[in-house]
Amino acid sequence: MSSVDLRSASSPAPQVLLARLQAGKPTVAFVTGVSGSGKTELLDSCRSVLQRAGTPVSSTPDEQPGSAIVVDDAHSRDPETLSRIARFAESPQATVIVASEPRFHDPAVKELRRDLGTTGSAFTLAPLSRAEIVARAGGTITPVVAEAIRVESGGIRAAVNAALVAARSAADGSGEPEVVAREAISQWQQRRLRELDPTTLDVLTIAGLHPAPDPNTVAETLGIDHESACSAVDRARGSGFLSAADALLASAAPRLRVVRGDHVVASIHRALVDVLLAHGVLREDTAITAAHAGISTPALAQMLSDAAALAPAPRAVTLWTAAIAAGTEPGVAHLPLADAAVRSGDLDTATALVDPVLADGSPDARRDAVRIATAAAARRGSYSRCAALYRWLGPEQAGADAPLGVLALLATGDRAGADEFTAAAASAPPTTENSRALLLSTGLVTSLTTSRAAAIGSVLRSASLSRPHDRAEPESATAIAALLALHGGDLVGARSVLTRSANSSTTREKLLFGWTVMLGGDLSGAADIVRSCEPKEFRDHVVARALTVAIARRRGDAGGLLNAWKDAASVVAEMEVDLFSLLPVGELWLAAVRLGETARLTHLVDEADRLLTDLGSPPAWASSWSWFGVQAAILSDDPAALVPYARTLGQAAGDDAFAAALADAGRAWLRVMQGSPDVVEVESAARRLETAGLSWDAARLAGEAALRVEDTQSATTLLQVARLVSGSSGPAAPTPTSGPTDQATVSQLSEREAEVARHLLLGHTYREIGAELYISAKTVEHHVARIRRRIGAGSRSEMLSMLRAAGYGPAGPE
Repeated sequence: MSSVDLRSASSPAPQVLLARLQAGKPTVAFVTGVSGSGKTELLDSCRSVLQRAGTPVSSTPDEQPGSAIVVDDAHSRDPETLSRIARFAESPQATVIVASEPRFHDPAVKELRRDLGTTGSAFTLAPLSRAEIVARAGGTITPVVAEAIRVESGGIRAAVNAALVAARSAADGSGEPEVVAREAISQWQQRRLRELDPTTLDVLTIAGLHPAPDPNTVAETLGIDHESACSAVDRARGSGFLSAADALLASAAPRLRVVRGDHVVASIHRALVDVLLAHGVLREDTAITAAHAGISTPALAQMLSDAAALAPAPRAVTLWTAAIAAGTEPGVAHLPLADAAVRSGDLDTATALVDPVLADGSPDARRDAVRIATAAAARRGSYSRCAALYRWLGPEQAGADAPLGVLALLATGDRAGADEFTAAAASAPPTTENSRALLLSTGLVTSLTTSRAAAIGSVLRSASLSRPHDRAEPESATAIAALLALHGGDLVGARSVLTRSANSSTTREKLLFGWTVMLGGDLSGAADIVRSCEPKEFRDHVVARALTVAIARRRGDAGGLLNAWKDAASVVAEMEVDLFSLLPVGELWLAAVRLGETARLTHLVDEADRLLTDLGSPPAWASSWSWFGVQAAILSDDPAALVPYARTLGQAAGDDAFAAALADAGRAWLRVMQGSPDVVEVESAARRLETAGLSWDAARLAGEAALRVEDTQSATTLLQVARLVSGSSGPAAPTPTSGPTDQATVSQLSEREAEVARHLLLGHTYREIGAELYISAKTVEHHVARIRRRIGAGSRSEMLSMLRAAGYGPAGPE
């Protein structure tokens, strides 16, 4: 081993060993290393040091009295020789250096290692690291090439040396260093494998499928005695072709197949699987590998199928796929595989598997296929397809899945069709699974006719019966319960529902939790949740985009809102409306109004209006949508557009507290837009909105009303209300002042007022200012009036002069 090799070694033990020898000190050491790890190099260096010092070197204590003993491949020596070496090493003046491959089942080697380690030292030559390979190459290869060499060779020095020689030869441009190095390692491995005995190769073959093979398994698989199996396992470990975890190096597997032949490898693997199955110790990963390697037996197929039936979705996909490869009938496995594929997000695979069953399956199979197909369609945001599938199946054929038909049809507004499935759902046997589904559909039906609380209660009972790895369905009970709570302004209830399953929540449920956090006023927290999610399904993309838009709108971030809208444009173009997407559609609607893009959303708004009308405008769902309508009218400065939505809220107010709060707010907003806000009414409406979980809306109502009242005292009162209901995360509200109208007073304009002032001094019209700030010209007019009152300007020209003096105008030339 060269000095470069020693300096770059990760372990200092070889350097310490040579240093002791160079100092002429008696030294005892036992070196363990696999074949090709550098044992011989190290021992050659030891001999050279000793010989230069004039010390004779022997390979046994009997050869030359007074000599140092340097023994390579101690694992090949007989026990008596090893015992004599151990006795010789007991002398305080003895120098004994012994190297061996690992032999965990050889008592003589183990005893010698223990004895020499007690007298001196014992260490193992570890595989070379990437840094050591770079150093060994003298810096002639890149770290990327070095890493490829490390992985391919397992860090074995002999294989690394072969790779480096080849890489140097490619330095003249005759080939890619990495490609040439890999080929050199491959050739070295194949040569070395051919030198091994057949039984050792058999153990390596077993390790390729079943890492860390024990002697009992090896003996039974190969039909050899236990002692021979122990010896073969030791030889395999010493060959250099096993990792630290006793798994066959991935790079060596193809070479082993070449040396042993596919037929022999397959025979050994099949025998191994039979042994492991017989003893009930076949690991899932081993079974999967065996199945994909071509092993097909009924026992293996059954084991994989049983494991798949109990596994979470992504793992179930892997297991069902392997079960089919092992011989499970496709007719048995395809639907469970499709179910797992939906739950793991692979909708294309699921669809491809269920379509043939829909076309030509048994009644029971078709029922399951419809359920899985609707689960995929819902995730794609297409409840119209969900409804079409259940209409095609019919309530009688739906059987125990009739409650899912209720869900699908109600989601599209088909109340009459849902009623047919509701009647069929009640006749299903009262199993836990059927009861869970029935509670969910009952809750949905209840949400159309009675109180929101009763509906949520039924849905929550359904959620409590859900298993950890439930089957694929269009919606989870947890998501529906959360949506009902959010539609009613019950942020505490929504948070409680969504945190019940925090450890196993889906992306959809995480995003709904983000929506809850956003409505609660924690915009930064909501933004963090959106960033932490990686939506894969279309409906999750819709919620994520709408939530980002909602956050930007509440922050008053015009640039952020525009960017969020641009990101949402693709989902807006593709989406359709269903009962469970009203919240994101509403937020996107308000953004479109703010940005002058309503033409992109008109068809969705019309569809939402139709859907709710067809369902009878149930307050549990229609109230929140009507509030979006009220806000859209406010942003458009169109009192007439507000009236129908306000009327819907008014009709629901008698039976629904949330609708009543929104109705009060709608009436207050209408008066604000008409220029005659009532301070008491606005304050009362704002506080009710806050109680209903809409603190941002409450602050905005009070703040806008403050801009439109005539007297300063009323404005101050309303601005104080805005601050109180908004909290720290609400919209910035103007700060009222009184006293002299000097420059300091002018400097206390709110951020929005300051923006308006700067545009006024640039000569912009109200309409131009509104377009720039995404507000109506009417609102700009009210801002200007408020600025005049605040600073005490007697005329427009006086106001402009005072603003210019306060520094709001454009900078002049320097």
